[in-house]
Amino acid sequence: MKKNRILCITTALLAPFLSGSNAYAQNEASGAPASAAGTATSPPAGGDGVPDIIVYGQKRAAGEVAQRVPIAITALDQRLLQSTNSVSLLDVGSLAPNVQTNTTGTFPGFPNFSIRGIGLSSSIRSVDPAVNIVQDGMVLAYQAGAVVSTFDLEGIEILRGPQGVLFGRNASGGAFVLRTRRPSDEPGVRFDLSYGNFNEVNANASIEGPLGSSNILGKLAVLYRRNSGTIENTNNGIFVPSVGNPTGARSSHATGHIGDVDELVIKPTFLFKMSDATRLTLFTQYQRYNDDGTTPRNFATPPGAVSTPSETVFGYTPDSSGYSTNIGEVGYVRIRAGHVIAELENEIGPGQLTTVAGYRHITYNSTTNNAGTPFDGLLLPDNRERNEQYSLESRYNVTLLDGLDATAGVFYLRSVTDVIERRRTTGKPGAPTALGYVQGSFHQVTNAYAGFANFDWNITSDLKLSLGGRYSSERKSINYVPLAPCTDASYTNCTVTSLSAEKSWHNFSPRAVLTWQAAQRVMLFASFTRGFRSGNFNPRTSDATGVGVGPADPETVSAYEIGVKSDFFDRKLRANISLFQSDYKGIQQVVTVPGATVVQALVNAADSRIRGVEAEFTLRPVRALELDANLGYIDAKYRKFEIPIQGVTDPTALNFIKIPKWTAYLAGVYTADLPSLAGKASLRVSYDWRSHYATDFLNTVGLDQKAFGLTNADLTFDHGNWTASLFGRNLFNVVYADTKSRNFAYIAYGGAPRTYGVRVTFKM
Repeated sequence: MKKNRILCITTALLAPFLSGSNAYAQNEASGAPASAAGTATSPPAGGDGVPDIIVYGQKRAAGEVAQRVPIAITALDQRLLQSTNSVSLLDVGSLAPNVQTNTTGTFPGFPNFSIRGIGLSSSIRSVDPAVNIVQDGMVLAYQAGAVVSTFDLEGIEILRGPQGVLFGRNASGGAFVLRTRRPSDEPGVRFDLSYGNFNEVNANASIEGPLGSSNILGKLAVLYRRNSGTIENTNNGIFVPSVGNPTGARSSHATGHIGDVDELVIKPTFLFKMSDATRLTLFTQYQRYNDDGTTPRNFATPPGAVSTPSETVFGYTPDSSGYSTNIGEVGYVRIRAGHVIAELENEIGPGQLTTVAGYRHITYNSTTNNAGTPFDGLLLPDNRERNEQYSLESRYNVTLLDGLDATAGVFYLRSVTDVIERRRTTGKPGAPTALGYVQGSFHQVTNAYAGFANFDWNITSDLKLSLGGRYSSERKSINYVPLAPCTDASYTNCTVTSLSAEKSWHNFSPRAVLTWQAAQRVMLFASFTRGFRSGNFNPRTSDATGVGVGPADPETVSAYEIGVKSDFFDRKLRANISLFQSDYKGIQQVVTVPGATVVQALVNAADSRIRGVEAEFTLRPVRALELDANLGYIDAKYRKFEIPIQGVTDPTALNFIKIPKWTAYLAGVYTADLPSLAGKASLRVSYDWRSHYATDFLNTVGLDQKAFGLTNADLTFDHGNWTASLFGRNLFNVVYADTKSRNFAYIAYGGAPRTYGVRVTFKM
């Protein structure tokens, strides 16, 4: 059935486009250089300047030079992804200012990304993100498994600020735009193999070229990655007699490294040159991902903080340090995902019609130890998740008049999600060792429609005005069973109260940008943009009447920005600077609602104002040396709260969750020719620094992350088609966390210890 659906999508794409001309080649030649996304073009004469990078994030018919795109955009090419040893999207956040690439903490593979202080910090599956991840034109609507590998990508574009016109719903913070490397018309083979500590093996290879005809190109890329886990599980800690452990016995369970990863990705890609005016690209992907689930690191109650059941009921105080822990039952995550994306480009009249149809299916099964102690006080066993999405976008790029360009299109998305969530608890007052079982579930259907248009008017040769807008309509329906008790671990005899809800929302997001080319390599811009994050339900309520399920209405972000993009001294110095203010309204937040039972509710809790500065610099004083730096500053203030926050006198004084006020990144690369070896060597050293930030909404004492900095290095030798590298990340083994929480104990999630290894690549 699924194969038939995919075939129908592809057939529908092909049917309207049976005629062609040579206009496609002409358009490509008239646009930006025909380089791959994220690929650097040639620097000026002499070869010492900073090269330009071609980007596609503005959905034009041809690529554009990033320095001439009037938005805050960080473009990462293949070269940079390789030299920084970036394995997944989690590794690239530091390469752009004011960007955080955290995970949920409790569930691996779920991004909680934020840009300019706007993002998501929740593991509720029905809640949509505020930062879109778009792979080859298809938005990943359900973000399980969306922490995408950087393997086989020709570029990543990080768009900062609301992208409501071109990317629509859930891009109120910004977007990550990923572009898979297209097949070459020349036969080629590549492989990349690395081995590091924790028995880390990362191997990927690809083969590409014509498939019996110069008009049919193919590429098969395969990734295999595994390690033995980066967290050490111990039996350490202080145990004293207590009501839950009368003898004060020390726990005893298997020890060793946990958190191991076993991943396989297969990506066949095909390009059909159907005529000079028409081509079809098919991106397909299968992912198998297994690991030990989230591995919480327990730590002792901080000074001045509230004690937890781990100490008061079970008499256990952790003495774990660094990247070690003491947990009983180790969890698991099993992801199986696949997608097909068809991109059809066709010249129609004076313009180009681009249609992208996508289908994605994913299952996500997991057990998570959310207690972080040897007594397993809170376990989430055998959770089951499934999502299926279909999307279609068709847009037309055309020059209407001399100096007036237009992009107009339509969009449709259908996403269907089924989730079963389970809990196993212990440590209750009066029955400290008795186990409790809870289960809830939901089935949610989302249908989203949109129409958008953007016009670029060249008022003069140096002055351009862009105006655009997007109208969106969305409907969500949910059937759910609130979290309720079950009689035993089989979860077959549970209290079942079936409820349902639905709601529709509509939104108009405008955009206006004024650009002035003040000099040949100096561009100034001023913009107003708006974006929104979808309305959401919270089926994780424990109230049998549905209190707390919501929905929360959409968030909106209205952003004002001025910026400059500039190159100086024959392109030896690049300086891009932006100043922005965002009015962030209707912020969705999970809050505690007191009553007969305590319920976690999703509500539109607050409005805020966010101001900030971003600066990116690249200096290439000589051919052999490149210095890169970015700096981000955010001043985020809540203006008002619509509801009282339990236990907080003045909630407007709360700090934003997981948002450091300052981010800074410094990197230097020195390259030396080695004539005697017919090659060259390069050394890259970088330092990524984040200031202090809160890791929970209430800014709980003991759950903050102090300022920290990470040092990375890479030494590479190039010889013809071969390269060999020595690399290290977090060289000084700094201990940090993405998220900290307090429930059964104090626990920390995220962070990565020192890793190092060797890497060999070959390209022909």
